[in-house]
Amino acid sequence: MMKGMIKEFLKQLNERDDGDISLDNILANDRNKAVYEKWIQVFSLINPMNILSGLSVVSNSIKMAQRDEIILLAYTKFMEQNIAKFMADMPKESFQPKDKGSVNYDGTMFN
Repeated sequence: MMKGMIKEFLKQLNERDDGDISLDNILANDRNKAVYEKWIQVFSLINPMNILSGLSVVSNSIKMAQRDEIILLAYTKFMEQNIAKFMADMPKESFQPKDKGSVNYDGTMFN
C-alpha cells in the first residue's frame, strides 16, 4: 500500500497553478481507486439530515468489511457531532417540522 497519499494530495494542492489534482497518481493502483470510488458512493448515499435512511441503503446495497463498517460508524458519529454543533447555533424555530405528524430532529441518532 502506498504511504503518504494525503501528503501527496497536499503537495499537489499547494503546487498547482489552478490545474486539476491528479488522483490517478496519488491512488496509484486499481485497488486503491476502487476503494476510493466505493467511499464516494457511500458518502453520496448519506444525507446528513437523514443519516439513518442512508445507512440503511448503504447496508443493503454495498458490500462492506467489518473495518469499513467501523469507519462508517465513526463518520456517522462525526456527522452527528457537527449537526449538533450547527443546531446549537441556530434558533429553535428553524427546526420546526413542516409537515403535520413530523418529528423534530434532535441532532442525535445514538442513545
